Amino acid sequence: MKISSEGSAQLMTNNIKGRSISPWEYNSPDVDHNRVPAVINEARCLHHGCVDPEGNVDLSMNSVPIRQEILVLRREMRGCVPVYKLDKQLVTVGCTCVRPIIHYLT
Repeated sequence: MKISSEGSAQLMTNNIKGRSISPWEYNSPDVDHNRVPAVINEARCLHHGCVDPEGNVDLSMNSVPIRQEILVLRREMRGCVPVYKLDKQLVTVGCTCVRPIIHYLT
């Protein structure tokens, strides 16, 4: 096994989505020209389970999305005048591995 420590912090963060035990990819960008920012990228978990050290998917654990609420500006037209309103939008920014929720019957 080779553990790489070369390069800057930028190099290490570039592939977090692929090195994670709960890897993700980015969907096609969400584009809304009446919103600032107009383009928002959202993550999608690649597996239902988590990846073990050998690269196999372990379904005894769950890969779940990490969601973050962000502030956006929404443009509405009032006659010929654009009006911007502050709004919140929930965005999936990555995925993480968690133990499953187990319900016991009593």
